[in-house]
Amino acid sequence: MKKGIFKKSASLFIFLVTYLFLFNSNIKATNITLEEAIKLGVSNNKEIKIQKMNIEKAEQAVKEARGHAFPTLDFTTSYYHYLQKPIFFFPDFLALLNNSTYGILFKEGLIPQDQTKFVPMGLIKQSFVLRNQFEAKFQLNQILFNSTVFRGIGASKIYLELSKYNYKAIVSKTIANIKKAFYLCILLKSVKEIYEQSLKNAEENLSLVNSLYSKGLVSEFDLMQAEVQVENLKPIVENSIISYKNSLNNLKMLLDIPIEKELEPIGELSYFDYSLPEIEKGISKALEFNLDLKTLEYKKKVDIEMVELYRSENYPSLVAFGNFSLSGQSDKLNFQTYTQSLVGLQLSINLFNGFQTQARVQQSVINYKETEEQILQFKSYLIKLLMEKYSEFEKAKKQIAAQEKNIKLAEKAYLIAQTRYKEGTGIQLEVKNAEMELRQSKLNYKQAIFDYLNAIIDIENIFGEVNYE
Repeated sequence: MKKGIFKKSASLFIFLVTYLFLFNSNIKATNITLEEAIKLGVSNNKEIKIQKMNIEKAEQAVKEARGHAFPTLDFTTSYYHYLQKPIFFFPDFLALLNNSTYGILFKEGLIPQDQTKFVPMGLIKQSFVLRNQFEAKFQLNQILFNSTVFRGIGASKIYLELSKYNYKAIVSKTIANIKKAFYLCILLKSVKEIYEQSLKNAEENLSLVNSLYSKGLVSEFDLMQAEVQVENLKPIVENSIISYKNSLNNLKMLLDIPIEKELEPIGELSYFDYSLPEIEKGISKALEFNLDLKTLEYKKKVDIEMVELYRSENYPSLVAFGNFSLSGQSDKLNFQTYTQSLVGLQLSINLFNGFQTQARVQQSVINYKETEEQILQFKSYLIKLLMEKYSEFEKAKKQIAAQEKNIKLAEKAYLIAQTRYKEGTGIQLEVKNAEMELRQSKLNYKQAIFDYLNAIIDIENIFGEVNYE
């Protein structure tokens, strides 16, 4: 029995291993170009989605602000049933009439004087309200002048522009980050391939040295050197593979795709001629078009509008109004109805509110001054950053030209070292050093291209150059 269970378990284990092997062998990496990565990253970016919603909110805020300047029409209706009618106290007019009548008769001598005819004066209860009442009323209001309303419309429009520039700035930064992450993947992939090629060269060299050693043509020391070179390169290759995988994971996070999904960036780190404006013109361009600076400038405009908005609370407000109503009263629901209508103007002005308006104005002025300081500080930072990127650009450009020549020299030196060693006129150390120099020159060239492209990305971001399509 136990033997049968063991056989079934073993068969199940073999099936699962075979299935997983076949499943993993069928997984293919998804190829993605830089353009595709940018489109995917921008469409999936959470911060961009949030900022889009902020723009929509700002658009609705503009509509709301405009709505305050439009006429408003309200309809209200009400019905009342008095369980106990309200009571009013009035003088006793019957007693007053009685006393006045007898007073005149006594005074004229028409009847004999009799003080008992007079009754004491007092108050009597009287209700003038019917038990059931209803009213239906239309109320129309139109603001003729209200500085707060008009300022609010202007402030909401400026805030909308602020939201749009903030959105553009986020898109620009997102694209720059995706480009850098994509190019880093390409760089580390090239580094991995260069180290793999170096390992392959070292293994071929080891095979050659081993063959020569077996024939007694080279010393054991040469063989040991060749073996050490191979073993030293193996962990470097492994580390380059891990670095490449980590860069892919970072790109996946920026694109908001699952980490477990296989991804293969398609492209090369290649040089192209990119012309920069002179530094003075570049600074002027940055100060005019930089998106972060534009955002701050529009924030300053919003702050100015807020100052004027709070100041407008001291200004008068003029409103025209009119209403029409239908009312009815009855004790037994057989309503007697009537209508009334009126039009008028209402002027209001605040005379004193405990210095609240003044305090709000001062707070807004402080916000405005803070934004001004931030703009000045950011302009200085922007100029400094642009000059640094210009320097990085020029340095990388020179490095590319130098490393192109260096690679050709290193390739030639490596071939000469191999030939000399095969002919017995060279030593193993020469081959090792030549291969190391060739590898390093290739790495330096790729790094220079990467630095060149990164400098261009940063400069374009500073200039606010974004293809929003």
